Amino acid sequence: MHLWPAWARWLVLALGYALLLGGGWAMAWGEGPLRVLGLLAFAASMPLLIHAGRAAMRERSRQVDRRYAREFMPAMVAYMLLMIYVWPLQKGMAPGWPKLGIAILPALPVLWVIVASIRYVLGSDELERRQQLEALAIGAAIVSVAAMTMGFLASAGIFQVDGALVLLLVYPALCLTYGITKCWLVWRQRGE
Repeated sequence: MHLWPAWARWLVLALGYALLLGGGWAMAWGEGPLRVLGLLAFAASMPLLIHAGRAAMRERSRQVDRRYAREFMPAMVAYMLLMIYVWPLQKGMAPGWPKLGIAILPALPVLWVIVASIRYVLGSDELERRQQLEALAIGAAIVSVAAMTMGFLASAGIFQVDGALVLLLVYPALCLTYGITKCWLVWRQRGE
């Protein structure tokens, strides 16, 4: 794919993001078969985005990229399945061990994703590791400042914040800011 013309590489990358967003939408707001179709689209988008992202930078996928896709995709599919079909069951349960188990069950695939991410970073070369570390530091700083600002505004009564939702969004916010920062660092490095 890295040898394809630029328009084809970017088209595949756009298709990957369309599958990701469409699958996420179908899983969140769809019913029955549409949710399953959304999960399949979401699952297909993961390896496609990993390899198309490399190809967009005119790089071929390495062994570490393929291993990451093999580890990351099942973890995300398991997470989505748990969040769609199992986690909602805890809302109607009485407090106790079964509710506690179901409530924290989605953390296991997230832990799986974190382990896959660590293995990916450790399998990278020195430059990529430095970029990963810088992106993580910048992403953590951005999320921390945003969280503090929201806390100050909520404490002042400017708006109401659902604490549970905020806690659930910390890791996705870190992933998003890290990903954007990593892309920016790679782009900046190529320009130098």
